[in-house]
Amino acid sequence: MDPSPLDLVDQAILFHLQRDGRCAITDIADAVDVSDNTVRNRIQKMEEEGVIEDYQVNVNYDNAGIQHLFMFVCTARVAERARLVANVRDLSGVVEVLSLMTGNENVYVVAAARDKSAITELAYDIEELGLRIEREHLISEHSRQAFSGFASDLTFRD
Repeated sequence: MDPSPLDLVDQAILFHLQRDGRCAITDIADAVDVSDNTVRNRIQKMEEEGVIEDYQVNVNYDNAGIQHLFMFVCTARVAERARLVANVRDLSGVVEVLSLMTGNENVYVVAAARDKSAITELAYDIEELGLRIEREHLISEHSRQAFSGFASDLTFRD
C-alpha cells in the first residue's frame, strides 16, 4: 500500500516526534493546534502506512560508559548488498547501517563497544560476512536532529 501524501499536520506531528519520540500527544496537539484524538489518529495511520517505522532513543555513548563508537566504511557487491546489510545489522555492537547506491564504499556500519578488542572482533565478523572493510573511523560525536523539511507554520503555534 502506497502511503498517502503527508499534509502539513502530518509533517508537523513527524517533526515533533523526531525531536522527541516521547513527546506527549497533548503537547504535540497544543503545538499543532489540533485535538489529541487527531494526533493519535494521524500517528496510528502513519504507523499503519509505514511512514513511522519505530521510535528510537539517542544514546550518548560517552555518558553511558561506552568508549568506542566506530564507523566501518565497507564495500559489498551490488548483487549481495541487501543480504549483507540485513546480516550485518544482527552483529553484536552494530547500532546503525547505511546502504548507499554506489559501486564502492556502499555500506557504512556504525558500532559501539566498551573496548578495542570488541571492535577488532566485530571487524573480523564483518569481513566473514563478505563485506570488504575499506576504512575504519573512530567517531568523535554522533547526533541526530529532526528533518527541517517537516517544520512549517503549523509546527509551533502560540
